[in-house]
Amino acid sequence: MVPSNWRLLDQPDQMSSQRLQEQLHLNPVTAGFLVQKGIKDVKEAQAFLHPDFQSIHDPSEFFDMEKAVDRIQEAVFTAEPILVYGDYDVDGITSTAIMVETLTSLGAEVTPYIPNRFEDGYGPNLTTYQRLVEETGASLIITVDNGVSGHEAIAWVQGAGVDVVVTDHHALPETLPDAYAIIHPRHPEGSYPFSDLSGAGVAFKVAQAILADGQPAESLKDLPVEFLDLVAMGAVADVVSLTDENRAFVTWGLKQIEENPRPGLAALLKSAKHAKGQAILAETIGFKIAPRLNAIGRMADGQLGLELLLTKDPERAKAIAKEVEQLNDERRTLVDTVFDQAKEQALDPKNQKDNILLIAGQNWHQGILGIVAARLAELVKKPVVILSLVDGVYKGSGRSFGDFDLHAFLQAYADYFTSFGGHAGALGVSMTPDELPVVQNLVQQDGANLQFADQKLAVNLVVQPRILTPDFYQQLALLEPFGQGNPQPVIAVEDVPLESVQSMGALNQHLKLNIRGGRGFVEALAFNQPDLVKEAQEKTQATLAGKVGVNTFAGKTRLQLMLEDLAFVEVEQNQPTSMEPVVRQVKKQVVQTAQTAEAAVKNSSTTLAQAIGQTSSQDFARLYKYLYGHQKLDIIGHLEVVLSELSMQEKQFKLMIQVFLDLGFVKMNAGTILCLPSTSKKSLANSVTYQRYFAG
Repeated sequence: MVPSNWRLLDQPDQMSSQRLQEQLHLNPVTAGFLVQKGIKDVKEAQAFLHPDFQSIHDPSEFFDMEKAVDRIQEAVFTAEPILVYGDYDVDGITSTAIMVETLTSLGAEVTPYIPNRFEDGYGPNLTTYQRLVEETGASLIITVDNGVSGHEAIAWVQGAGVDVVVTDHHALPETLPDAYAIIHPRHPEGSYPFSDLSGAGVAFKVAQAILADGQPAESLKDLPVEFLDLVAMGAVADVVSLTDENRAFVTWGLKQIEENPRPGLAALLKSAKHAKGQAILAETIGFKIAPRLNAIGRMADGQLGLELLLTKDPERAKAIAKEVEQLNDERRTLVDTVFDQAKEQALDPKNQKDNILLIAGQNWHQGILGIVAARLAELVKKPVVILSLVDGVYKGSGRSFGDFDLHAFLQAYADYFTSFGGHAGALGVSMTPDELPVVQNLVQQDGANLQFADQKLAVNLVVQPRILTPDFYQQLALLEPFGQGNPQPVIAVEDVPLESVQSMGALNQHLKLNIRGGRGFVEALAFNQPDLVKEAQEKTQATLAGKVGVNTFAGKTRLQLMLEDLAFVEVEQNQPTSMEPVVRQVKKQVVQTAQTAEAAVKNSSTTLAQAIGQTSSQDFARLYKYLYGHQKLDIIGHLEVVLSELSMQEKQFKLMIQVFLDLGFVKMNAGTILCLPSTSKKSLANSVTYQRYFAG
């Protein structure tokens, strides 16, 4: 039975699904999910599955675009020094790279600057602006992915005779800064038809307008397609809606990264252990590329990330990627430490009544507070702001929960903040120690009537485990790229037997369950849930919901279910089932310390000779029968489960397989073991391996 905290979405009507299947030659799964998304028209479905140039808007529809382009081109052609002022997250770094490469291609004199999170903070900084103008002699500053809240710095620099062109997409303040021009998709005097571009998307539109030199684009080749990889990264990392032209940008950008990655991305993917030939998806950016690029700005200086994206030297790219990997490892460790400490405050009974949490600590690394806030918001099901005392000022990051606009809520207290900016769901804020308790009290009072009910998990489809096959995944993949505005379907399986239960990670904080799919095992994974790992031990059956994906490692591709939720099913102790092998496997894989694991290995080695000595011809027949029935199973990749089902030790199993290889009964093929047809009977004794280990 589907748990009460899940909500099964309306199922697609068959008539609409059938029409898409017939006219677009789609399979039932893809057509069904399109209809479920509200896409029933054939042309609309075609545009969704295959974005084309018609989905791209004219950059001239931005307010101030012509004014901005004229000023930038004037600076280029008169050799004025230009400063490009970016941001230290992925969207900011990719925006900067787009603008720098655009201007450089025109021969401009460009100085890029990625502000340091710890010294400069987010957005225009007056002291930094003053220093950079003096150092570079810049007469034009172009901001990318920031600027709409930089009133003080922009006013000073404009007063000093330096023009500022702002390109941004963040929440607009009540009054805009007095810049030379402001390019923003939601400009109050503008009419741009799509409001949810990323910072990289806005930079791309400016680049498109500059390079087009006033000529309208007529086809895809008229766009600066060399920047699409950067636009895709900015859009996915900044969690903007993957609809409208963003869907086209990300679709094309992912293909570009897959087919012809710039040296920095190729090196970064390799260091992230992304298998060669494996598809590049939106989740590749979300889980491999973005965390590593963000780790640079969180742990060090974001300028290194810009260098990684701009370098044409593969050797330099490898060196930077190695350094980035080390920073990312440090970031992971810090996140776990700070999260545990912040969680204690969040779960303190005295804070349970607060609908919006402001949690403050000391000596928490400023660079990872946003990640901690996001994990904590998901845990407590309410918005969270995490602050750390740095140089006498509390600086931090907030993350919302559900659809609540945390930025708009906290905007009411702007007078108490020394800095503030961001989006509805994510923001940065700082305040003095004196103001912190005042803001906490105001937030507690004004948020008292807010409700953040634990939202029910939306489940698209409940299926039988046998439906979970590589073919099913390929049908889902036609709906990529998934993300904000195009969520990946959530698939549920009910009351499924658990073939194995085990923990992963150095701290046993991740859970892996194995279930039987239509073609072998499916791994169901839940990350950073140590409490769930403990609960799962000794469980033998569960109802699962998650997103279907694949994992390629060491040349093997496995189907995965990335868990969104699960409910364990209690099985009566005396109920006759076929679960005995499962129970054995669960008991074998209870989390062990290094000492008990070592003891288990020693114990195993002492009984191996006895196990081999007791192996009979019936055991060989039983093994052959098992192999014959599992010829499509990646046996080597799921060896622990196989050994449990056969009640064999690993070396015993491998020796028996070697006997079959000696006799030509089987052959190995990428982890699978195939049984070969034989025209004549052969005795086990004809095998050298059998004579050496099993005879006598």
